Order: sequence, then C-alpha cells, then structure tokens
Amino acid sequence: MQENDNRGCALPLHFVGRCSAGLGGAMPREVAFRMSGLKAAAGGTVALIAAVIIVATLAIGPSSAQPSVQESYVLGPGDTIDIVIYGEPDLSRTVTIKPDGAVSLPLLGEVKAAGRTTTQLAADLTRLYARYLKQPSISVTVREFRVDRIYILGQVSRPGEYQLRPGIGIMELIASAGGPTNRADLAKVVVIRGRTEAFQLNLLEALATNRNPEVKLLAGDVLFVPETDKRIVILGQVNRPGAYDLLEGQRVSDLIAAAGGLTPRAAAQQSFIVRGSEQVPVDLQKVLAGDRDANVALRAGDMMVVPESQNRVAVFGAVNSPGQFTLTEGMKVVDAVALAGGPTGRGRLSQVIIVRVAGGQVKRLEVNLERAIAGQDASQNVLLQSGDIVFVPDRLTVGQAGEWLNLFNLIRLVFGVW
Repeated sequence: MQENDNRGCALPLHFVGRCSAGLGGAMPREVAFRMSGLKAAAGGTVALIAAVIIVATLAIGPSSAQPSVQESYVLGPGDTIDIVIYGEPDLSRTVTIKPDGAVSLPLLGEVKAAGRTTTQLAADLTRLYARYLKQPSISVTVREFRVDRIYILGQVSRPGEYQLRPGIGIMELIASAGGPTNRADLAKVVVIRGRTEAFQLNLLEALATNRNPEVKLLAGDVLFVPETDKRIVILGQVNRPGAYDLLEGQRVSDLIAAAGGLTPRAAAQQSFIVRGSEQVPVDLQKVLAGDRDANVALRAGDMMVVPESQNRVAVFGAVNSPGQFTLTEGMKVVDAVALAGGPTGRGRLSQVIIVRVAGGQVKRLEVNLERAIAGQDASQNVLLQSGDIVFVPDRLTVGQAGEWLNLFNLIRLVFGVW
C-alpha cells in the first residue's frame, strides 16, 4: 500500500496554495518505478509505454498542487476541522466530521459539514451564529485531511490500495502502482464504482494526447487494468503445450516452433484449430513440409489441438472395465466392448456412440449393438479405427451422452486423462 500523507497545514483552504505542507503539497517532479522482470515484446514496446506514462505524468503535472483544486476541496466524513469564532474561545471547536456528514457545535447542535468547502461552511456558521452573536467572525480550516483510498488491480507492477489525493489523475495513479506489466491492455482499462457502475477507458488515447482522461475518480473506486486477450493456446502432443502471445502475421508453423515442436507421438495429419464454434483442420505434415496453403494464419483466441497418434481405442461409460485398448487388425465395436469387460447391468447397447476424429473434424456415429449381437444387423458392428472412442450410455442417463461427448471432453480423453 502506497501513501503520501500530507498533514499539518492549518491555514484556510483558500490560502493553502501558499503552504507547501498543505493538501497534496508540491508533488515531486521526479517519478520513478522499476518494471521488475519486464520482458518487452516487439523490441521494447511495453517498456516504451511505461516510460511514456512517466513522461506523460510529468507533462500533465500533478493537478493536486493547483490552487483551484485546493480551494475547491470538499469536506467529508473523516476530515478534522478547526472552527474558530473570534472573541468566543468557549464556542470554538476542533471537530471531526462524523460518518453522517455532520458536526456537533455549541448552541447549534448538529450542522451538516460534508459536501461543503471550508469557505462555504464558514459562511453557513456565520449565518447560523448570527442568531446568538453580534456580527460573528468565523474561520474554518482543515487540521487533518481524511484519507480516501482507491484500488488499482490487474496488470500493474504493484497492484493494491493507494491514496486518492484530490485532483490526482489516472495516469499518475498507474505510475504510482509501478506502471503497466507487459501483459497490460491499456486500451480497455475499467473503472468499477460500487456494485452497479463500471465504465471503460482508453489510456492509449490519453498517452497520445498527453492528457488525463476526463474522469473524476471517487473514494472506493477500483481501477482495473485487464490482460491483453491476444493469446493463443496449443494443447496435446507438443513439447511445451500452453498459452502464447500472438504476434502479428503469426501462422501455425510459428506456434509449433514456439511450443518446441511435435512429440514423436503426434498425429500430425489429425490436428485442428478450435476457433469459436468452428473447427479448422490442419495437416501438420504439409505445414512442416513448407506448404503455405496448409500453414493457417492464426487469430487471437485460437486453440490448436495436436492429438496423440496411437494404435489404440478407448471404451468408457457403462462398461465394467473402461480404459484404452490396443487396436488389433479387424477389431469391431463388439470386440472393444468385450475387452472393456462387457456392459454393466445398466448399459444401453442399443445406443452405443463412436466418436472419431478425421481430418480435424469430430464425427459422431451411433450403432445398435443389440441388433448386431442378435445377428439382426451385422452392419451395426462397425470396424474401428485408431483413436476411436466408444461410449456405452447408461440406461438412466442416456440423455446426457451428448454432454459427455463435447469437444473438450474428447480432448481430455484423447490425452489420456480419465
């Protein structure tokens, strides 16, 4: 948590510009922060942005030092103020504004102070005390300023709670939090206010115009710097599966190289890209052979799947011994179910499902093994292929079979996580 407590100036706010220890004081002209561990992509772009934020902060200037901001300081709960009634020491008071915004004063009782400047409050009290005193002369000064807080979260170097000084801008706050990380998306910064209000800011535009956004931050606001969504994911039979930054013009071959290449068990011709609800087949054999047409251009959010090439089939669902089994020549569905210990008492053999990945496309076949076993329809006993997944649904949950066989469960199964 970072604080810069400026206290001790007891002059009226309309004179506070002369007091270097007053509200906000004179903000130092040097702002420094370390971008620890920062790895700037594309030749130092992020480091440059961070540096520009510092320069922009200095160029914009700390508005909290401007007299107009100081004079317009609005009192609120937590402020401690000196109320001096000249010639009436018994009526003068040092009071702290209560959570309801009021102060308790002799003769007057409860008087609203929150939402008023010191000048306005002095005028209010002069008018009220005129009922009891002849031509009262009253001054109001801030003895101790309340400490308002704001929260800076997300992709900044030092997320946490920070002091919200009057007039401070968003650029200064980002700088006080150590600047953006190399994953920050400055075009989509969000201010969250309370439980129902949120709005988005483009700090890249603010940097371009060298001006703070025209947004007044309030105590309790959350300033959230999101992570850039320009990422792509590769899963399966590569040496370093995971998420990678998407660079301009990047293609499948670049992603394979970044992931350390294919493992010996990769099914290169059965790979595919998940792009939203679409599946894009990718023949990695052609890609690695230099075929540009097969080398698909990548988009943000793409997920590439490189299945395992194995001469095996999987059987799961309502069978006694679900698992993976070696595919032998001529193996059919009935043979695979038998290897899995046969169906349980609740297995529905009339609606056995086969999931098959071919050319990057997921195909779903439904067969009736009851008819095949009874010799009524031999065509239902389908010849299996390497990588096939056989699912025997439960009689009580047959309607859920489709949910089990979505793409991500398929990937989970193909990768051997049971």
